[in-house]
Amino acid sequence: MGLLKRRQDRKKLQKVMEDVQIGEQDLKNMDAKQAGGYVLDRCEQVLQNAREIDDGKKEYHIITAYLNDIETIENLPPDKKAEIERAAENVTRLNIARDQFLNTSRKISDTQFQMFQRQEDEIPDAVRRLRENENYQMTIRRDMQYLEGEKQEWEIQKSDRRRERKLLQRVSYILLTVVLTIAILLLVLSFGFDYNTRYIWIATTAVSFLAAAFILLRLETGRRDIRQAEVNINYAITLLNKVKIKYVNIKNAVDYTCEKYHVRDSRELSYQWDMYQEAVREQEKYRQTNEDLKYYYDSLVGLLQKCRLYDARVWIEQPQALVEPKEMVEIKHDLLVRRQKLRSKIAYNLEMVKNGRKEIDTMLQTHKEDSPQLREMLASIDQIAGAPKKEQE
Repeated sequence: MGLLKRRQDRKKLQKVMEDVQIGEQDLKNMDAKQAGGYVLDRCEQVLQNAREIDDGKKEYHIITAYLNDIETIENLPPDKKAEIERAAENVTRLNIARDQFLNTSRKISDTQFQMFQRQEDEIPDAVRRLRENENYQMTIRRDMQYLEGEKQEWEIQKSDRRRERKLLQRVSYILLTVVLTIAILLLVLSFGFDYNTRYIWIATTAVSFLAAAFILLRLETGRRDIRQAEVNINYAITLLNKVKIKYVNIKNAVDYTCEKYHVRDSRELSYQWDMYQEAVREQEKYRQTNEDLKYYYDSLVGLLQKCRLYDARVWIEQPQALVEPKEMVEIKHDLLVRRQKLRSKIAYNLEMVKNGRKEIDTMLQTHKEDSPQLREMLASIDQIAGAPKKEQE
């Protein structure tokens, strides 16, 4: 079910991206003021994508460093590896004893607990950012629904006015036919039978004039209404395109954070973070009385530091991986999956930057826009929007 949902989400996001494409003719039809505002707005959007690339590259390199540490540990000489395994076995044994005490009240899984330990400094900000992003996502979704409703309402009004104009045109033809028929009949009565048709002529002329004036007035009103509806529809589409781009970015940010921390939403992440803090407080009480565990921690870290690892202390929270190959394989697989997701995220944002940069260049060539703020934003985009080299997995 999770895989199917992610596929559906990707399809929805792809459809949103297709909807926000703006044609070259629309770009050329913008006046100078609209073009300037649009270019600056587009630069801000592309710059946000570039920042996503920069953040992703930083985390990408950290994950790669952890994978290199795993490779270094796996290729250690047998004697050094055996020494590390003995220290890791002692740490594992003491951790088991500690966990037996803590598990009586812990309300969080071991996997989640270890993950929170490795990223303890990041979690509070991650909870806050995820909550803010979810609220912003709901706001954007409401804005999209409102703009979509406005666009449909103007479409309906435009269609109604067109139907009304067609009906009035048919009525005018009928009226003209009736007037001509009456005129011919009056001429026959007047010249053929010598009837006095003066008052009938006056009445016919007055009624025809009033009917024609009413029809012309309604046709002109309908024409103005159609033109105004088209202007409002185009404006609603422009706003809707901007909102959809923001929705794509915030949806990607929310999905990645939930995937990273294995949660459904910010409430679950906040709850698990509270449970983790409660477990940590219990752990600290127990750890204060366990000097042996501290000794073997320091011993294991000292041995790993001699191997010149990127982060030696991370292994004191997952010593089983240093003893059991299956545990190490699982950690390596998890890092590879995370790195692949980051690569996809970076590639997506690179494509967004590429397309946005191309669109901005087209606008600059068409409208000759230039300003210090614009040049500074373009320089920032070109500086930070770079792709990481593909690592050997």
